[in-house]
Amino acid sequence: MSAYPSPNFVLREARLRPEARARCPWAPSGTWLPASTLATTALTHAVKTGAPEPNARALTEDAFEFRGGPPEATLRRRARTRWSDHPYPSGSLHRRRG
Repeated sequence: MSAYPSPNFVLREARLRPEARARCPWAPSGTWLPASTLATTALTHAVKTGAPEPNARALTEDAFEFRGGPPEATLRRRARTRWSDHPYPSGSLHRRRG
């Protein structure tokens, strides 16, 4: 396995919008950076200031522009990771017997 991403890999990047500079003084304005790096910085800042919101996005679209990475719809696809999440096909041995 290679230590480098595949050639098809596109890094998700973000940059702070100039009009949001006052709300996010911890982020450089106008510079494209890895979104994961900015999100980590945003969460660290929120914890230090005592204002973390557990269900909020670290980087909001009103404050940041985004480019690259997989489409968001791909990321939100339902995973079905538990056996009970899968529908049983007809004739399956796992159907409830009555």
